[in-house]
Amino acid sequence: MFKKYWWLILIIVPVIVFGLPILQQGGVAPLVCTQPLIPEDGAKTPYGADLLMTFSFTPMEGVELYHLNVLTPSGNLVTFELEDTQAQRVISSFTEPGDIIWNVEALNDKGEIVCTSDSFSFTVIEKEALVPEIIVEETEETLIITPTPGIFGCAQPLTPENGAELPKIGKEIFSWAAVEDATRYLLTITVPSGNTITFEGNRTEIGRYMEAFEQGGEYQWAVTALNAASGEICESTVFTFSKLASPPESAPPPKNSGGGGGDGGDDDDDD
Repeated sequence: MFKKYWWLILIIVPVIVFGLPILQQGGVAPLVCTQPLIPEDGAKTPYGADLLMTFSFTPMEGVELYHLNVLTPSGNLVTFELEDTQAQRVISSFTEPGDIIWNVEALNDKGEIVCTSDSFSFTVIEKEALVPEIIVEETEETLIITPTPGIFGCAQPLTPENGAELPKIGKEIFSWAAVEDATRYLLTITVPSGNTITFEGNRTEIGRYMEAFEQGGEYQWAVTALNAASGEICESTVFTFSKLASPPESAPPPKNSGGGGGDGGDDDDDD
């Protein structure tokens, strides 16, 4: 009987040997990373000091935190640490007009990057009415504070001063002392909830609008100096500042029914 069906055995054995690994590989589901949703790839949006940009991306199972990475037209890398898959940020607080690239990193409970999403791009278009803002930027560039050598430590924070009370709205300049051999700096701001926001650049100052920092309370900020190989040279001392919660961006003005004067207190914040 064996001699009669020997040819059948020659067919079955190779199928078992070579087919089983293929079936096993096919049973493993590929890792599906989080993916950007909004702003859509190739989208265009206006630039303004009070305009909000909404970022959203798909959730990922088993992920504790997300890093929203934004590469600005000037080459600065801004990173927002998020617990949710959607966030709103004031456009002028993290970028200038131009082409912007963004992606998302998914982190596990150990703080390890599980995967990185595809990169999307969008364009921020400047309005003619905002041209004076460029003049303000150029004027602020001349306000360079040169620390006395030997007094300050690594990338010593300068402004805002330690313990400063900042307004709810308006632009503030974060500045620090230069570090020898440093080619880039990381400005890390810890919000009252404990989440961190990181701004990267090659200058010793970064301007940001307070409207972007929505939470009220005490903030911490520090600077890390990096060399040409992106290695850490040193880290500054930690400074703090406090501010009241930013007013809601979409809240309509109160209607006056005519019975006495309304409080109108928040209107003065725009001055």
